Amino acid sequence: MRAQRILNMDLPVLALTDQVSRALEVMDEFKVMHLPVVEEDVYKGTVSEAQLLELDASALIAEAPLSEESIGMELHLYDVVARMGWSDVDVLPVVNQGLYRGAVDRAAVLRFLAKRAGWGFPGSTIVLELLPKDLSPGDLFRIVEADGAQVTSYNVAAIENSELLEVTFKVNTEEIEPLLSSLQRHEYNIQSFYNAPELEDEMRARFDAFMRYLEP
Repeated sequence: MRAQRILNMDLPVLALTDQVSRALEVMDEFKVMHLPVVEEDVYKGTVSEAQLLELDASALIAEAPLSEESIGMELHLYDVVARMGWSDVDVLPVVNQGLYRGAVDRAAVLRFLAKRAGWGFPGSTIVLELLPKDLSPGDLFRIVEADGAQVTSYNVAAIENSELLEVTFKVNTEEIEPLLSSLQRHEYNIQSFYNAPELEDEMRARFDAFMRYLEP
């Protein structure tokens, strides 16, 4: 999927001649902290709420510092998610040859992740911690499938100030006690799990205590 598939055409844009007070009102109405600035379909930049709050309410948008942050229409949605995260913005203008074509907002990205990336599927989430040398998605998937489940989403992230990786994956069942046992047998370090109603508080406490017992 490309950025053009989740364009939000309803998000308003600002003009250089708009006043700061109007821009802040629009941001509040649409619950965003950034808005594109466009003149005759030409993208001029993006202004942030934080920058506008430093100006007089009667000042014009032309007086505000503008970011040139934008993405192309063909950018894949996984890259859109990355850009939005690293840029710390909640709206990414989509620009083609200098012309504004719409924007991707955080709500559209979350809908994509829920519907297309598997995050919104029913089931349980399991979080592992492991060394990079032990990372083998194929081995992990085989363990899951051997227990009669399927992985519906999978993500790997570095843990800050640690050599470990955090592996988060979702399976299509809430009955994960057998799977957790299988992961233990294969010496996976289970950091946590979510949405597993059959694992009541007492069982979770016993599981956590057992994992602490295994720690060197």
